[in-house]
Amino acid sequence: MTTSTSSAVEQRTPRADCIADSAGGITFDLAVPASPDAVLVLKPRSGKDAADEVRLPLTPLGDGSSRAVLPSTVELAEGHWDVLLSKQGVDGGDAVEPGIRDLRALLDRAPHADRITARVPCPAAGGRLALRCWARAPHAEAGDIGFAPQQGALTVEGLLYGAEPAGGAVAEARLHSGELVHEVPVTGEGRAFAFTLPCRPMAGKPLGKGQVWDLWLRPAADAPAIRISRILDDIWDRKDIFVYPRLTTDTCHAAAFYTNDNDLCLRLTEAG
Repeated sequence: MTTSTSSAVEQRTPRADCIADSAGGITFDLAVPASPDAVLVLKPRSGKDAADEVRLPLTPLGDGSSRAVLPSTVELAEGHWDVLLSKQGVDGGDAVEPGIRDLRALLDRAPHADRITARVPCPAAGGRLALRCWARAPHAEAGDIGFAPQQGALTVEGLLYGAEPAGGAVAEARLHSGELVHEVPVTGEGRAFAFTLPCRPMAGKPLGKGQVWDLWLRPAADAPAIRISRILDDIWDRKDIFVYPRLTTDTCHAAAFYTNDNDLCLRLTEAG
C-alpha cells in the first residue's frame, strides 16, 4: 500500500504563517508538529529542473508547531515558487495553505546592494501558498508615474540599483509585438532617474485594438538596457491594483500599467 506524503506530518492540509525580512529571508511557522525527516519544499513552478528545488528542515517549536527558515543567502531564480510539505527522500509533497503573512519589513525598502532580491509570500490558485521572487542586477525601480497633459507625455521617476545614469542615458519604449523602439533622454543624479516620454510620436500608425510598449532604461550609451519594474514592496502582482488615469491627446489615449510580473508598460489606443 502506498503511503501519502501527507503522513510525513499530519493527515490534514497544513497552514503556514510567514514573516519576511528586508534582506530576502522568510520564516515559515506551521501549525503542525515536525517529524525528524519533515521538510518544507520550495519548488519552481515551471520551466525549471527539479534539482532547483530548495528543501528546508522543519524544527519543532515545543507547542505542537514547527518552523522552517529560508535564509536571505539562499538564491532563488526569478519566478513563481510553490511551497510544499514533504519529507526527506520523497519527491513532491502536499500543498500548504497561506496563514498570516507579515510583510511589513518589505515596505519602503532602500537596498544598498547592487544585486536586488525581492521575495513575497503570496496566495496562489486554489488557495495554496507560493513565493513570488525577483533577482535583478542591475535594477531600475519605478517610482512616481504621471502625465504632462500639455506635452501629451508620460513622466516616470525612479531609482537605479547597480548602476548610475551617465552620458547617453536613455529610456526606451519597445513595442511589445514588434521591433519598434522609441528613445528619450534620461536625467538623474546618483541613483535617481527621470524621463518624459511623449506619446504622440509613438502613435504614428493605426493603433487598431491598441499597442503595448515595454519601458526600459539604458543607463549609458554602451550599457545593456534594464527593464523598469516595481518590486521593492509587498505587492506581488500590481496589474489590477495600480490603475493610473488615462491621458488623451489628439492622436491617442495613453495609460501606464504594470504587468503581472510588475514590469512597467504603456498602452496606446485610438483616440475617440
